[in-house]
Amino acid sequence: MSPRRRRRARRRSPARPLIVLGAVAIGALLVIGGLAEVSHQSTGYHANSNRSLAALGGVVVVQSNSTSAQVRNLMTNMQGQIRQTLQADLDNAVAATSAEAARAELASGSAGQGTVAGDFALVFEDRATAVSDLRAAVYGFLGMHPSQTAGGPATDAPSAPPPALLSAGDATNRIAAAGALLTRADQLYTSVRSTLAAAPGHARLPRSVWVTNSQLWQAGAVATQVDQLGSSTSLLGTHYLVLRTVRFEPPALPAPQTAPAGTSVLSPTTQLAVTVVLANQGTVDEPHAAVRFTLADSTSGANVSHVETASVASGATVTLPDATFKVAPGTTYVCTVSIVLPAGQTDTLGTATQQTLQIAPGT
Repeated sequence: MSPRRRRRARRRSPARPLIVLGAVAIGALLVIGGLAEVSHQSTGYHANSNRSLAALGGVVVVQSNSTSAQVRNLMTNMQGQIRQTLQADLDNAVAATSAEAARAELASGSAGQGTVAGDFALVFEDRATAVSDLRAAVYGFLGMHPSQTAGGPATDAPSAPPPALLSAGDATNRIAAAGALLTRADQLYTSVRSTLAAAPGHARLPRSVWVTNSQLWQAGAVATQVDQLGSSTSLLGTHYLVLRTVRFEPPALPAPQTAPAGTSVLSPTTQLAVTVVLANQGTVDEPHAAVRFTLADSTSGANVSHVETASVASGATVTLPDATFKVAPGTTYVCTVSIVLPAGQTDTLGTATQQTLQIAPGT
């Protein structure tokens, strides 16, 4: 290469770093522009999500505010109600808050706790839990339980033993704890509402406060109310056990014309089984319901008695274990089935039955 050409090459070489620098600058500008576009799109997405939460959640809030008014009224007038009305009001409040919690969860999507949407759902979950705990405390103190719902399990199946009653102190503590949970839910909702208003989209949720009088849920006030519940004459339970059905095994045969009126003729047998379905039509559970079975020989006058017991919840029915007796074919007996009336039951209609049974002679 000639000296002239080498001098031209040296003059052109300083331009190369400038070209590279320019390319880097352009690339940086493209990246910055892309990030700005992504940020813009992300902000728009969050704004739309927040507005959607406010739109769907606002419907839930309106429903919850209506339920809260009903619960506040319930808390101030509980002791003046009758058991059936109190039961319906508590069951309705639990059903309403449970439905509201489910709708709030749908409105929040799959957001986790700690996000504004997740905390929104948590507010209504806590409110549902608090109302359920309130009902459990009142029911446990008064010996009540949720009403049988339409389409629920058959009531002629053996019922589980009623739970032990709560003391006044336990009921007070549980109701006060439910109030504290409602207060925390109110505080969390206020935070969610403020956060959502300041976030992209500036979405607005309605106000929602369940505990408008914190004193109502304090232990002292709750203790006074529990005492009033315990002494309320309108909330006194009624005892009313009745015999739903009485069946004999073996079953009755067609009565011959020679059989005395009112006598059931049974197939030849040496053992008689008596099955009773017992119903609790009172407003309190009967943990020790008892039925006495007596079989008397019409000829000798000898009689045998047997008692079967069961736990029967209010509104439920149970089939007692069979009462069995040894019998002789060709003999006539008088079978008496009677409820051992619980303390406080004054109505005796449907509590006893008597049947003359003639065991057919053996062949």
